[in-house]
Amino acid sequence: MAILRKKEFTSLLAGDLIVFVLSLWLTLVIRFLSIPTNDTFISHFTPFSLLFVVWALVFFIGGLYDRHTLLLKSKLPQRILSTHIFNLVIASIFFYTVPYFGVTPKVTLFLYLFVSTVLIFVWRFVLFPKMAAGVITKIVVVGEGKDINDLQEKLRMSNNSLISICRVIDPKTLDEINAKKIIQSVLKEEKSHVVAIDLSNPSVQMRMNSLYELIFEGIQFVDVQEVYEDVMDKVPLGLINETWFLEHVSMEPNVIYNTLKRIMDICISLPLMIIPLITYPIVWIAIKIEDGGPFFYKAERIGERGERIKMSKIRSMSVMDEGNQLGQHANKITKVGKLVRVSRLDEFAQLWSVLKGDLSLIGPRPEFPKLVELYIKEIPHYNVRHLIKPGLSGWAQIHHEKPPHSVEETVDKLSYDLYYIKHRSFMLDIKIALQTVKTLLSRVGV
Repeated sequence: MAILRKKEFTSLLAGDLIVFVLSLWLTLVIRFLSIPTNDTFISHFTPFSLLFVVWALVFFIGGLYDRHTLLLKSKLPQRILSTHIFNLVIASIFFYTVPYFGVTPKVTLFLYLFVSTVLIFVWRFVLFPKMAAGVITKIVVVGEGKDINDLQEKLRMSNNSLISICRVIDPKTLDEINAKKIIQSVLKEEKSHVVAIDLSNPSVQMRMNSLYELIFEGIQFVDVQEVYEDVMDKVPLGLINETWFLEHVSMEPNVIYNTLKRIMDICISLPLMIIPLITYPIVWIAIKIEDGGPFFYKAERIGERGERIKMSKIRSMSVMDEGNQLGQHANKITKVGKLVRVSRLDEFAQLWSVLKGDLSLIGPRPEFPKLVELYIKEIPHYNVRHLIKPGLSGWAQIHHEKPPHSVEETVDKLSYDLYYIKHRSFMLDIKIALQTVKTLLSRVGV
């Protein structure tokens, strides 16, 4: 376990303890709807203070004071949540089994769970990164290719990243015998202790024995693919192979996640159906006046596991090309269709597909069969995105202002879809949903 430097460790520990205490005070304010008296606060603080020490120890054991806490922020939310829930379980055991701790009723515990979780996330994700902005961890990368160059450029342009790439070493230039000495020399020159390594690179694998010996020198190794995902919010397609999919793409059913996702789909879709019920009669009249054509059109898309599904949308174009022309008919949008697209009213018809279960609110956007045939031929691993249920909005959509109309843009979109497939969770779905609402309200991507 690689612990943070003393200054960073002390800052994090002090901040965590302050958050624990502040959360207790705010909990009492909410609980009693008034500022707690000194006696009330002390009567609660005395038993809680013992727990604060235990909780800090659990944070330490849970890895929340490791260097990975700063290097790979994508691993932090789940780690904080699971560790903090464990802490609250400890609190419940204390308060309901030891008479001395009987001061705290259930309501206070539940309130404290909510308040402390929110404040811990604010402290760890907002306040601490700003405090540590001047403390940048320099890393040496062993690897090569466009993805690593893009990563280096993104970090160079970033104003709030806590890591920077100080040197990139092409593994093909490393002598198998002297690889260890070369990397040691670079690390000493750059005053770095972290190496981000491309484990999928054949040249790296050939020099693994020499690199292995560096762990005894106090050097910390991280997977450059993980760093890339953490910084870019997508998967480095140029750095992955079939092994990556075997390790990270699991179709094992997750009953809790699937149930929560389905509940969210239904609970959000049903109320939103009110909007088309009110607006669609007016749109139908406008379409009939403009060109007299059909109101709905049903398009085939590729759904989960490659099955074909039917999706209904309001007709917004005079020519519906079913994706055959890669967007060349964009100039055929009708006047009513343009208004419908700007207002996003055409998307509401797809809520019926969500309620049926063909779609989810969150997932990779379903594509036309003709385009899928093209992309499977042109883009390696494209078909993997069909292993899960498609959605109305997804991780790729909130990172693209406009939908892709070329193979090159679709490759970039796929890197985001694979990131979602690897990291999908209920918390990530909520994040995408909230960012989608922000996009709709700001009219981005219209």
